[in-house]
Amino acid sequence: MPKRWIVWFLVAMALPLGTPRWGTASVSQLSGFEVTVDTSEVPDLAGWGRQAKELAQKWHPRIAKLLQSDGFTPPQKVTIVFKKSMRGIAYTRGTTIVIAADWVRSHPDDFGMVIHELTHTIQGYRRGGPSWLVEGIADYVRFCHFEPETPVIVNPRRASYRDGYRTTGRFLGWVEKTYDRDIVRQLNNSLRKGEYTDDLFQTYTSHSLDELWADFVSSQAPK
Repeated sequence: MPKRWIVWFLVAMALPLGTPRWGTASVSQLSGFEVTVDTSEVPDLAGWGRQAKELAQKWHPRIAKLLQSDGFTPPQKVTIVFKKSMRGIAYTRGTTIVIAADWVRSHPDDFGMVIHELTHTIQGYRRGGPSWLVEGIADYVRFCHFEPETPVIVNPRRASYRDGYRTTGRFLGWVEKTYDRDIVRQLNNSLRKGEYTDDLFQTYTSHSLDELWADFVSSQAPK
């Protein structure tokens, strides 16, 4: 994620090393796409880095297809760098993904983080955009396509669609399924053009953001 939007913090919790579980991309790799991995500061993570590279190669074309828009070509080179002393989890600047080594060591199964950051390299919002939606689209890709089996718990008393990340990601997935199968791609396109406004939700669904959120929260209540 862009550095100014880093809101994730390191959690002290050790998870057992396991075999990564990810879906198989349904489209072929883009011709000429290159992934460079730098584990020079942390050679013990070279194996994890190779798995991250393989994952990026499989999922780059799928994410590019999910977020395709006319006249836009996704980057053909991505660099993944592991930092020995970095705090937090990860961030993306341009086409470079920077990952905290300590996070990987304590969360070796967190390949979804790579998908989130890889999505940022493809989004290409040169004029920015509301951070909650930028991060929400990245987690929409992660939790609705890469690991849809992962539960995302939404607390209706505290949560908001403006929370970003997994809450917004799951909300976008629900709006897509309930109202408009193309809405995420259209929102992504408007962000690339620098034309996004909240009114687009009304345009695409005939409901305001607040109305959609209220319906989403109701749909999450136990039945």
